[in-house]
Amino acid sequence: MSRSFSPAGGRSTRRPGLSRRATALALTAVLTLAQAPFPMSAQAEPASETAPTLYSSVTQPALDPVSELPDLREYKAGAKRKAAFLGLLVPLVQAENAQIQRDRNWLFAISTQVNPLRDDEKARLARLCDAYGVSCKPGQVSPELLSRVNTIPLEMVVIQAVEESGWGTSRIARESNNLFGMRCFSPGCGIAQNGTSRRFQVFDSVRDGVRAYLHNLNTHGAYSQLRQERMTLATRGRSISAERLIGKLHNYSTSPDYQQQLLALLRTNGELIRDHGLDASDSDASPA
Repeated sequence: MSRSFSPAGGRSTRRPGLSRRATALALTAVLTLAQAPFPMSAQAEPASETAPTLYSSVTQPALDPVSELPDLREYKAGAKRKAAFLGLLVPLVQAENAQIQRDRNWLFAISTQVNPLRDDEKARLARLCDAYGVSCKPGQVSPELLSRVNTIPLEMVVIQAVEESGWGTSRIARESNNLFGMRCFSPGCGIAQNGTSRRFQVFDSVRDGVRAYLHNLNTHGAYSQLRQERMTLATRGRSISAERLIGKLHNYSTSPDYQQQLLALLRTNGELIRDHGLDASDSDASPA
């Protein structure tokens, strides 16, 4: 388990029960991968239940909250365990990325509209500014807010979860729904790592953990270089790839070769992750 930087304090200190529900692995999503990344543009995408992300167009699926991470140690290490892990995680990542993308599309829309913002639009903008830790002038969409309200490539999210949780089998992951090694620093918070003084955040569901991880990368000062790289690539219309963002992930771990470890995992598993996404598009999941 590597050390990651995250805002102090856990999202929850409830420790989930240790019973496992194999049915949680039945999650599916409607997912279609596309070739082009989402570039920054003066025009917003049409409002829709289908929201474009960096690599895909995602129809919001109906998802089980997965309040307890299944015990993936029941699967032999290898193809079956990987498939079970991806079957759980990929739909959750895509659902959270889709929500972020909808907010981003909306920000572009209001930044280019001619009419003054309505009161409800001003309130929504203020909530986004507060949620992303940006000081905004009333009714104005700042470049800093747009640099933060953006998606993270699916492959990067999954690979970090693989590295931090051992394909979902680590004790911290199993007992806290924390796949990303996210620390907490308040006395007695979260769950303790055996043999160290480190404590890790505990989440009420796996999806809550995914949401917190994405929000952490999009807001914490330790990852400002990552966000700058993403914004620079977007404004130039270039691909925002997992490789490019991993290259800016300097402060997530104290391990000196952390980025190289992630890139090695990406080289051996990237195609599997993408193939799994394509397979998910053939599922029978119903949109929410």
